[in-house]
Amino acid sequence: MRRFLPLLILPLAACADTTPTPSAPAVTTTEYVRTPADCAKSELAALVVEPGHGYIFGTHAEWLPKGQFVRIRIAITNADNTFHTTRTTDYELDDAAGTAHPVSNDAMAIKRQPTEVTLGAGNRLELDLWYDIPLDTTPKLLRDSVCATTTMLPG
Repeated sequence: MRRFLPLLILPLAACADTTPTPSAPAVTTTEYVRTPADCAKSELAALVVEPGHGYIFGTHAEWLPKGQFVRIRIAITNADNTFHTTRTTDYELDDAAGTAHPVSNDAMAIKRQPTEVTLGAGNRLELDLWYDIPLDTTPKLLRDSVCATTTMLPG
């Protein structure tokens, strides 16, 4: 029986398709870019400001600030009839001295806050923005770098 095994496999190999299959075309996606035109359809409100956090901790890490952590709870409302995407890196915190501070990527990751959010038509989202600012200053306003608008902070 073993002598006939190659004879059984040989016809199957001869029937195999040896023509190369064309590879699928490369899929290119265009990254969404928020424009100032999107700003007319969205509203930003600062709800809560908590300065003076000496450390933060989450489920997988803890972190000390270079100065102090500031948590700002914001609400973003999409008043348009289509989706809009926003990035947390679009929002800078201006302190009392007029210095702009970007969001703290470390604090945002530890607190598991999104870096990019897509809001559907008519949706509202609340999230926390975390900043690391010097100890000798206080938060004053949020600046949207895409829309070139500012939002006064409560308190």
